[in-house]
Amino acid sequence: MKDKKALLVISKTNINLKLFEKTHLIVGIERGCLDLIEKQVSIDISMSDFDQVTDSELKLIKEKSKEFISFNSKKDFLDGIAAIYHLKSMNYKDITMVVNPSKRYDMNLTIIEYVFKHNLKVINDNSVIFKLNSGENSLDFNNYQDYTYVSLFSLKENIITIEGMKYEVKEANLEAFNSFAYSNEFISYVNPKIVCKEELMIIMTK
Repeated sequence: MKDKKALLVISKTNINLKLFEKTHLIVGIERGCLDLIEKQVSIDISMSDFDQVTDSELKLIKEKSKEFISFNSKKDFLDGIAAIYHLKSMNYKDITMVVNPSKRYDMNLTIIEYVFKHNLKVINDNSVIFKLNSGENSLDFNNYQDYTYVSLFSLKENIITIEGMKYEVKEANLEAFNSFAYSNEFISYVNPKIVCKEELMIIMTK
């Protein structure tokens, strides 16, 4: 049985969210709900503390949502994390989050938690971020040919082998929190292989 899929929309982007309607539970977070409404994408669940929307926007969100969940603003988790825990309680394991980088570095650092702890795929207009499991990973060039730069980030001391990319390495040491494996590039129409001793976060940027 395939994992149930959910799409969490936090930020406004140019992504065609209509493509997810038939395959994912559509969840709006805070002002992400307004982007879904603007794109005429049906909202299955809206959830947040909604402290960043006006009263009229909140009324619209409630009207356009099949289910509305309001978090207490004095909670232990950010809206995105709280939403993830709620979806996991509903047995959703394949979760994609649409979120843009913030001017706040602390909020950007939550991407590490989303990817490593909760195994989310994070997308926006310019990037896609997800986790590579330990062992051999093959990437389909056709799925990522719009991206220019490929970077790897590890939370643990790691050993990596990269084949079929602009910069190849064999059993190279990748220290935790190190930028050694940043800014690699795809080779056109080649499916690269990445082998890692420990799990990694991969970041692709246009």
